Amino acid sequence: MNNRPIGVFDSGLGGLTVLKELQKTLPNENFIYIGDTAHVPYGNKSKENIYNFSKKIIHYLNTHNIKLIVAACNTVSSTILSDIKLITPIPIIDVITPLGDFFSSQKINKIGVIGTRNTIKSNFYNQLIKKYNSKSKIFSKACPMFVPIIESGLSNHKIARIMGEEYLDELINNNIDFLVLGCTHYPLLKPMLKQILPKNILVVDSASVTAHYIQKHLLATNSLSLNNELGKIEIKITDNSEEFNKEAKIFFDNKLNDIETISL
Repeated sequence: MNNRPIGVFDSGLGGLTVLKELQKTLPNENFIYIGDTAHVPYGNKSKENIYNFSKKIIHYLNTHNIKLIVAACNTVSSTILSDIKLITPIPIIDVITPLGDFFSSQKINKIGVIGTRNTIKSNFYNQLIKKYNSKSKIFSKACPMFVPIIESGLSNHKIARIMGEEYLDELINNNIDFLVLGCTHYPLLKPMLKQILPKNILVVDSASVTAHYIQKHLLATNSLSLNNELGKIEIKITDNSEEFNKEAKIFFDNKLNDIETISL
């Protein structure tokens, strides 16, 4: 058993969707979350810069005696995962690989994948889906405006719906059965997505799947926390952001402690 905290990081707000599911699935665990608000979004950055940003975050987390790192960012998960695993002896779990169990359990005819430019360009999802469903037709779409919209607190604004209709029209017209949210920010757009997607399309996001995958990992490695009380959550950001503070506190029902701004 292991009471050390779990480190979770993302470019900004998106990874909070994973953190919330982790807390729900593993309520006794302690978490340290890093939102790299100084460099959000990662989806339009070079691979070299994404690696350098992630490296600094991982080094910071290593100084806090963590037992596990969760790369709660699809761009990191799809572009530099193998590289950052060489930085630290601490295990790193991404948010795409856990979906293998889901894809292997489903008969997928037509599936849409949306994500940042870097995630879509990486072809990571396509390879994973084809591994389990070789005959599936995959329709991918980069949605670069979604993360800035979310980070600006405009998830429920008409601009979100306008961009949603613009991005998803082609996928809907291709009669997809599933829509994979290939960015941890995108679950924050679910209310909008429900308005524009046909009801027969199943929306798939990695937060819940990843949380249960991590639970299995902790059980298998005898690393679950011995805490009998609700674990603590520390949230830190790399640049002061009133919008992040506001959205994060709403997302966690105003039960968070103060969010700290750190310099990396």
